[in-house]
Amino acid sequence: MKLGSKVANLFCAARDRREFNEALKKQYSSLYRLAYAWCHHPSVAQDLVQETMLKALEKREDLNSLQHLKAWLAKIMRNQFLDDMRFKKRWEWVEESEIDVHHCHECSESELIKKQRHEMLYRAVARLPYDQREAIVLADLQGFSYQEIADITATPIGTVMSRISRGRQRLKELLQKQDLHTKVVAFRGH
Repeated sequence: MKLGSKVANLFCAARDRREFNEALKKQYSSLYRLAYAWCHHPSVAQDLVQETMLKALEKREDLNSLQHLKAWLAKIMRNQFLDDMRFKKRWEWVEESEIDVHHCHECSESELIKKQRHEMLYRAVARLPYDQREAIVLADLQGFSYQEIADITATPIGTVMSRISRGRQRLKELLQKQDLHTKVVAFRGH
């Protein structure tokens, strides 16, 4: 091999690495939302994203095309999440009242209502069984197709469709129940 072709190969490899790293950076927010939806804890979600990014860098050669990056990263993160769950044997959840996640600032009524709706949704999603929660988050929050979810979770597509259907139905019931409870509490307060 001539020196010129060796140099050309090095430049191509460097360009490919730069493109991969840029594409990886663009996926950070999406991965964080996915991780947070699965574990409901900011620092655990950040750790999960960091571990996913490191594994992606290590296994960069396994990715066929940057077009499949988002699904490939989701699969890596899912495997990392399940490994973490197995390693820890169980998750230790902290009561929401003990977490001072958001500092209270004076905000308008519409911002407060929006925040409450988001919290209700996250609480309802957190109450879904893991398999349903995983499928709902991948489909509805991350926008993956049923086939991509089947590939990520190594689950038949019919099972994915069933989990999403049952999860959406259960989520609807939980949200209606929370909304009713909120109205009763508000009525009693006035």
